[in-house]
Amino acid sequence: MLRMAWNAYRGWAKRARELQAEAGRWNLLALACVVLAAICGAATALVPAAPSPWNVLGTGLASAAAIAAAVGAYLGREIVGSGKEAGWIQARATAEGMKSECFRYAAKAGGYAGPEADAAKAFKQRIDDLARPAVEKSLVPADDPVPASGDKREPVVPLTKDWYKSNRIDEQIEYYRKGRARNEAFANLLWWVAFASGLAAVAFGALGALAQVFAPWIGAMTTIAASIAAYGLIDRRKYLISSYAAMQTSLEGIKALDEADPASLADLVTATEDLLDSEHKAWQPQMLAMQHKPPAATEPAKQGG
Repeated sequence: MLRMAWNAYRGWAKRARELQAEAGRWNLLALACVVLAAICGAATALVPAAPSPWNVLGTGLASAAAIAAAVGAYLGREIVGSGKEAGWIQARATAEGMKSECFRYAAKAGGYAGPEADAAKAFKQRIDDLARPAVEKSLVPADDPVPASGDKREPVVPLTKDWYKSNRIDEQIEYYRKGRARNEAFANLLWWVAFASGLAAVAFGALGALAQVFAPWIGAMTTIAASIAAYGLIDRRKYLISSYAAMQTSLEGIKALDEADPASLADLVTATEDLLDSEHKAWQPQMLAMQHKPPAATEPAKQGG
């Protein structure tokens, strides 16, 4: 029964990774289109409006800007409408719920403390209940059973406190530590991109007072900065930084408390999984509320402006 549920967890986790990667690729392509539209639109101002051999280049830049802007906006709408991002969030929430339940069952914690037959029946029902919201959204798990070499994360039977602390609590502490560092680095990168784009816009503004040809680049730099910031989802990054830091501290506290006043395996697992479950339940609505939005495109600058 435990292997069946763990395979279900692996399947939903793999589906979440696939949907996340796919949504990320399409979002990056939409961002590239908007950036290309801004650059090509501003570049048309460098082409003389008077009849000359350069008119072909000007027309090409204007056409490229218009096409890129339209494609970027279309991709953004399609990504949001397809629900790929919402799909990976739901699949991830389903996977994490099943993973947590597997540890409860292995430790015979809570409702699984009774006879094995009753515990197995309750466990299967709980796994089915966790999968239902995802299935109702037309999601299905991927095929990713435990390989012949095994899965070192899978709860062992019988489960021991030392194994649980090393392979579950320590693993989660490291996950949240790395996740916080990764999001902090990305947030810092976004800040520098916004700063550089803002500085470039100021510089082009000063140059625009001397030559009108630089004026369109102010809007281009502003559009690029805003698009990259929107793609990076800075609010989501800030939420994850604080949430991951809090979870790391809380898990370290549970481990330290157990070392000072040892608890039973069932109590330790219950305290840990309740904490993780509360974080997962808060994570899902926050992530859904801070999804990528269709990128905003600007009108291409007129040739020779």
